[in-house]
Amino acid sequence: MDQQKKKSKTITNILFTLLGILVLALVGAIIYFYLIGDIFQKEEDQIITCGCYYIDPQVTTTCGDTKRAFKFNTSTGTLSDCSASCPLTDLSINMLNSTTPQEDYITCTTTKILSTKCNAMEVKTESGLIVTGKIVPTETLTISATFDSAEYTDYKFLINNVPTQPDTTTDTSIALTISDFGDDSTLQISAQAVDNKGDTVSSIICNRLIEISTTAETGISSLMLDTYTSDDRTTIKTATITAGGLKDTNTNIMFSFKDKTLTMITGFELDPDKGRITVTESNLYNSTNFAGSESFSALNTYYGDVTVTVEVLQDDISIGTTTEEIFLITPPEGQTQEEEEEETTATESQFNVTKTSSETCVERVSPENTSTFTITVRNNGDITDTIESIKDKLPLGFEYVLSSSTLNGNSIADSVFVTTTDIGDSQEIVWEPQNSWSIDPAGALTISFSAIAGDNSLSGTNLNEVIVTPSEIPEDPSTLSSSIEIIVAQDCDDIDTTIPQTGIFDTTLGRIFIGIAIMMIGIIIHNTNKGNQLATMIVGSNTYRNAEMASYKIFSPKRYFEERLLERRERER
Repeated sequence: MDQQKKKSKTITNILFTLLGILVLALVGAIIYFYLIGDIFQKEEDQIITCGCYYIDPQVTTTCGDTKRAFKFNTSTGTLSDCSASCPLTDLSINMLNSTTPQEDYITCTTTKILSTKCNAMEVKTESGLIVTGKIVPTETLTISATFDSAEYTDYKFLINNVPTQPDTTTDTSIALTISDFGDDSTLQISAQAVDNKGDTVSSIICNRLIEISTTAETGISSLMLDTYTSDDRTTIKTATITAGGLKDTNTNIMFSFKDKTLTMITGFELDPDKGRITVTESNLYNSTNFAGSESFSALNTYYGDVTVTVEVLQDDISIGTTTEEIFLITPPEGQTQEEEEEETTATESQFNVTKTSSETCVERVSPENTSTFTITVRNNGDITDTIESIKDKLPLGFEYVLSSSTLNGNSIADSVFVTTTDIGDSQEIVWEPQNSWSIDPAGALTISFSAIAGDNSLSGTNLNEVIVTPSEIPEDPSTLSSSIEIIVAQDCDDIDTTIPQTGIFDTTLGRIFIGIAIMMIGIIIHNTNKGNQLATMIVGSNTYRNAEMASYKIFSPKRYFEERLLERRERER
């Protein structure tokens, strides 16, 4: 009887030992795979380069466009603790070509700089002052850029997208002196080189956008009225007056049409450097901005072609006049104003957006790492409609190729139309004209550009999405977006589409389920005859006996010799 109890106790101990081993194995596996997941998933542990930069409030007061920077500072660290310093005390009015006080300069940060292969750029005047964003047309500039390696080739500057060879090249630095900017109102400057793999080397650090102040003769050169139609009524969205010789002084604007004359005394934006006066819709239709009780609402009583004349007076002296003709929508013949209001037609945009790619698969090595994307915006409506901007979100690790954009097959300048913003490891591209793009009924607008799959691009299928912003938002905004999938592979001729697996413990729910299943199996084995039979078979096996004796030999030598002695006596019998 005692022997039977001893045997049952041994079986019970074995079962609980097996159950404990299984539980420990489960816990260990969960910890292991969580650690593995942390290794692959914690992007914040990766070493990155972050940066900060200075901008001049006389140029812009908004962070985000790194081309407006005139000085960069960088630092390295992890995504969670990388921080670059841009103290205002490092600036001095004696070193800058600007009248802005030191304490008024603005500092901005950029979380992650994708490339620092070109790590410094300075644009200076002939007198050695750093250009903060504005120059006069007669200025002579000296541009210098520094790269991180002297092994690069084909060093060059892009001046308004025109490749220009540097005057001097010394180890890792290049320099160029330029003047005579023609009729350009902006100056886009970037520095590039080619590495030993044939890839283009560039960086946001070595990319500048500089405004050229106008010195045109005194006089108004143009009036542009941007209109739109809503509720069967034509409204002026913006009025833009271009003139030379403008001064930041007492200014009045006289608008005349039909038998009306409106004198605007406030509510307009005057920019003497650009030679431009801009008036927005809200100010045009606000009577408090005019000398009198009327505003541009007076246009609502007219239909058909209307000629608008503008005259600008500064210090009560006229600097010129010009005219612009607009068309005010005419109600159908015989229709009363009351019927017109009842039959108001919807003016929501009816655009359709599609996206295509020249490559379905790209690699990370030049020249197989580049694809040309084409965005087509088609107007399916019955009237001419306008769009304000087009935004493209590149896949993770992809980078826009500078100066690669075309509009309806014609090259366009990045400095005028394109803004790129780094968002983590990806980029966001925005094409935005100074005024809206108009598309005729059944017409289309097409933008093409190139992008490169960088070292950080993810293997497998990547999504590239484009979003269009029209002047009038439709009821179904989904028509304004489109996306396309592009594959990144080690070898596009032999694409591996298998998804890596981490084992049977892929999900937390799966781990819990397997753990419960193992425990249930252990309990069932312990409480059934089959379990006892299995345990008896294990205990009676030579393998178990040999393992047991081995443990006695190590941990209990006395027991080991006793058992050996009993075995010998058994054999002698």
